[in-house]
Amino acid sequence: MSVPVAEVGVLPRSRSFLIEVHSLYRKQFARWFSITVPTSVLAAAVLLLADRRIKEIFRNIPRGETQYHLKEVAATWVLRFGSFFVSWLLGCFALAAIATVVGRLDDAGDDGDVVWRHDSHQRAREHLGALVVVALVTFCSFLAGMAAAEFVELAAARLVGWAHISRFFYVAAVIGYVLVASIVSWLGMAIPLVLKGTTTVWSALGKSVELSSGYEGALFLLVVESMLGSYLAWYATYHDWRLLFPVHLRHTLWYGWGVYVVAVLATAAVEPPIFVGFSLLADPELLNAPSLPSSEQTPHI
Repeated sequence: MSVPVAEVGVLPRSRSFLIEVHSLYRKQFARWFSITVPTSVLAAAVLLLADRRIKEIFRNIPRGETQYHLKEVAATWVLRFGSFFVSWLLGCFALAAIATVVGRLDDAGDDGDVVWRHDSHQRAREHLGALVVVALVTFCSFLAGMAAAEFVELAAARLVGWAHISRFFYVAAVIGYVLVASIVSWLGMAIPLVLKGTTTVWSALGKSVELSSGYEGALFLLVVESMLGSYLAWYATYHDWRLLFPVHLRHTLWYGWGVYVVAVLATAAVEPPIFVGFSLLADPELLNAPSLPSSEQTPHI
């Protein structure tokens, strides 16, 4: 029985892709970290400020009178989702900077102008409008996917019964989150494509879906790695640090802020692989570059 060539090539192709992603991540870790730290810190600050403001609004609403303060409640929704979008946009900005480095878009041109050569964020600033559109499309796609996943979970709960499904609700929510994020990741190549300046936003989004074909499993693994790495980074920081400090120091203000900052930095350290993956897929020629060992190059199908 013969197996189609395309099916035979999918596994080696995804494997070589993941090998190149993590190899590039390790080789230039310092540069990726320097890119993701500012955006991660800003995103954490935005989320923290928004959360504090939301709590302050609800504290000023008398208990049991929420229905009489709909404007304030609406403001909390705007703050919540607004802060989520800003942090999402900052993530897209980090992706653009990493794509600039991976695609060597910050190299000097024919005129030898190297003024912005070492500024990885220059391309992102030049295409800020397109970047905002891509961020808005992907963010809304993610929200729509999560709403659909929530609808399926509620429908299943009504069909089976809350008593039977309640203990699996958190696991189902995590699975839904991963699946939705994996599907949205098919649009991740749009930003590197837009930075090249040779295509429109909508064309880049369509092309991104085409480029993800055959790499859906690899993108799924990168999404899981990103989520698991972020969770472990936060968990290890908040819990393992307790072993390093005496009990009386854990209740000080500086300890709480210190743990929070270190957790943000730890998260920033595990974010780049998926961004590197998007950047490589956006330019298939990079996957077949001579820098790859011949045994690891993506096979031509």
